[in-house]
Amino acid sequence: MQDQRAVHVGKHIGRVLKEEGVQYYFCVTGGHIFPIQSGIGMNGILMIHCRHEQAGGYAADGYARASGKVGICMGTAGPGMSNQISAIAQAYFAKVPLVAIYGEHSTFEDGRGALQELRPDQLLNSITKWTRRVIDPATAAYFTKKAIRDAMTYPQGPVALSFPRNIDGIRTTPAQQLGYIPNAYPQPAPNPGDPASVEKAVKTLLSAERPAIAGGEGVFWGHCEEELREFVELTNIPVITRRVGRGAVPENHPLAFSGRARGAILRSADVACIIGLNLGFLEGYGAWASKLKLIQITESKSDLETTAPTDTVIIGSPKAVLQQMIEVAKKLKPVKKTAWLAQVDDIKKKDKARMDEDAEANKNNKPIHPSWVAKEVCEVLDKDATIILDGFTSSHFFTEKFEAGHSGGVLDAGTYAGVGHGVGMGIGAQLARPGKQTLVVMGDGGMGLGGFDVETAVRSKLPVVYLVSNNSAWMAASGIIWVKSMPVLGEQDDWNHWFMHPTRYDQIFAAMGAYTERVEDPSKVREATERAFNRAFAENRPAVIDVVVDRTTLPTAGAGRPPSIEERLKTMPYLDPEDVPDQYRPIMEAMQQKK
Repeated sequence: MQDQRAVHVGKHIGRVLKEEGVQYYFCVTGGHIFPIQSGIGMNGILMIHCRHEQAGGYAADGYARASGKVGICMGTAGPGMSNQISAIAQAYFAKVPLVAIYGEHSTFEDGRGALQELRPDQLLNSITKWTRRVIDPATAAYFTKKAIRDAMTYPQGPVALSFPRNIDGIRTTPAQQLGYIPNAYPQPAPNPGDPASVEKAVKTLLSAERPAIAGGEGVFWGHCEEELREFVELTNIPVITRRVGRGAVPENHPLAFSGRARGAILRSADVACIIGLNLGFLEGYGAWASKLKLIQITESKSDLETTAPTDTVIIGSPKAVLQQMIEVAKKLKPVKKTAWLAQVDDIKKKDKARMDEDAEANKNNKPIHPSWVAKEVCEVLDKDATIILDGFTSSHFFTEKFEAGHSGGVLDAGTYAGVGHGVGMGIGAQLARPGKQTLVVMGDGGMGLGGFDVETAVRSKLPVVYLVSNNSAWMAASGIIWVKSMPVLGEQDDWNHWFMHPTRYDQIFAAMGAYTERVEDPSKVREATERAFNRAFAENRPAVIDVVVDRTTLPTAGAGRPPSIEERLKTMPYLDPEDVPDQYRPIMEAMQQKK
């Protein structure tokens, strides 16, 4: 029987979080949230206390994406909330279920210049599914439960609650909590799609000469990895998985493809089925689908891509729809497309050969080439590892060389494209998947923004490995080429804008208690990575590998070659001819004429 004693708001919040299976929340403490933290802690939920609020938001994001559960972050009033805005925005654009809980000044202090006066409900509405200022203590349980349910409802996303200081100490009994009954209803079954549309889609795929399937975040949040794998194996259709769904069909599977092979294969297809994948910026807005038959499967019409012509639309849960598709395919007895599969395999082999040749050509470079770092490190990773990408140049090389073995294993900033998220996300990912390898690939720029929370990982005894791609430059070759080719920043000093003072990150984080290594010899990259993981797990602490890499490498320029000034100028049509040195003005004038 439920305890009917009158308790303060924090205990009602904590009771709901416990009921929902929450184990951790991430925050920096403050006076406006002491009562809430007290109530949550008394319900057995552990606080991971960060050095900066942004890391708490990013950790909740990493936890949610690695676990498939809701992430909880918290901040005190004013800056405690505003310092998490970038993390909340990242979660919003990546469709990650977070619940952010904030303290707030008392309601009677509105407009009076209160300490840390700032209204989350006025500031966060554009980057949350909704934000609520809870002003009645009798509704604390209701809004906490609703926040979790709505955050986890497709399309997933962050929800924020704020509790003014003058209500969080008022005591109410569970019976006085309005609109809330513990576990009032079971989780609904997944919604199936229209049977006729499902049958049409399967027939279209089976009759195609060159079909392909692309799965996205909907596969991960819909927990339908097994169904997707069963369908592609039944039909022998090549598959790529993207975003947080990457690895739902392991990328070493004979039917899976990834990396730069993606473009060539998708453009060669005649029919493509996208499942829970938004064709936004990171998918080229579906440009590859403009000349083929497209089948879209999603839970919401709001996710449909309208810039690509579509043959069939199925609105339903990816899990239920895939189950339907499997049953239809079994009846139709698919025929293996031998020629198409051979073509796909040829594209994959050529792309792997390109990556191997790139790495081999640069294996002795000093400073170390990022392609060699990616090759050596990825060969150390287990099939169930999680990798977080937070680097301008390094992320490119790692994302194409890493083979995802499970969904939720590749995490990044998505279209929000922030920097510094990796440190916190690594903390959340390791808590979500304890005992599994967690690698965070950082640029030195991102480490400068979020690095102090490596100490949080030390304090929390988390064996996260942080690899710093240390080129002592912001945006590496891009910035250097801009500075050297034209006065884009006027007369200001090159060093101050694009370069950073050479920094020994191994020494910084050793002082914080992490295991660290400095790597300047390309032949030492692999063994340093192996030692880092071994020491991290043996000693229950994070490791930092400070790798000195070549700052002149730009991914789009090819193996080991920075882009020419001519190539870089073509990416900057906003410049006027008089902005560049005399010898390059014809390039800009020609571009102006094309306009």
